[in-house]
Amino acid sequence: MRLLPVTAVAATMLVVPQTHPAASPGADPATLTPVSATPEAAVVSQPVVRQSVLSRSVDRRASKAAQKAARQAQKAAAHKAALHKAAVKKAAAKKAAERRQPTASRNAARTVAAAIQATVNAPGLCLQWSREQAGIPSKYSDASTAWKHATGRRAGNANPPRGAAVYWTGGSRGYGHIAISLGNGKVRSTDAGGSGRVATISISQISREWHLKYAGWADSINGYRIPGVAAT
Repeated sequence: MRLLPVTAVAATMLVVPQTHPAASPGADPATLTPVSATPEAAVVSQPVVRQSVLSRSVDRRASKAAQKAARQAQKAAAHKAALHKAAVKKAAAKKAAERRQPTASRNAARTVAAAIQATVNAPGLCLQWSREQAGIPSKYSDASTAWKHATGRRAGNANPPRGAAVYWTGGSRGYGHIAISLGNGKVRSTDAGGSGRVATISISQISREWHLKYAGWADSINGYRIPGVAAT
């Protein structure tokens, strides 16, 4: 009979440490705060983040592509620089040739003024008349030949500036034609007002009515440059 109370007390003491903290001697059990156990299921494990790693073959391909692009860019830059250098050299050579080229005794403005004042010409002698307006000596026999050797040519350009020499090729004998530009598509031409009569006429009218092929214009006649002709 005396063992029963002891057994109960022992059982109670075994249970108490699972729900309450150890009490100091003399502490009031009512003031003790229960300790909650944390279940294992409540612990959330942190995911492991793994960085993707490119294979060595992919790295090598990317490196080769970058090197190839760099070589192509360098090659393009070198080609562009070479073209620019060639263009500068060509322009310098052209200017040097122009400085060495003889010039007409009349500039563009004076050539136009002389052409406007002229009213008669020797029939069929367009090259002679045109060069005389600019004060240029004789050299070639006809306008077609003069066009082939002209400097500062603008082939096919139908808007010659004032004072420029305007050329046509063809004709029944292939001699072509030459006139002095007044600008705005007009020229001062021999035989335009009839045989032996100088007149103002449009470029297109000469091509159409005289059955000539328009060649273009140049700032020179017989190797002599007419100063002041705009480089349009």
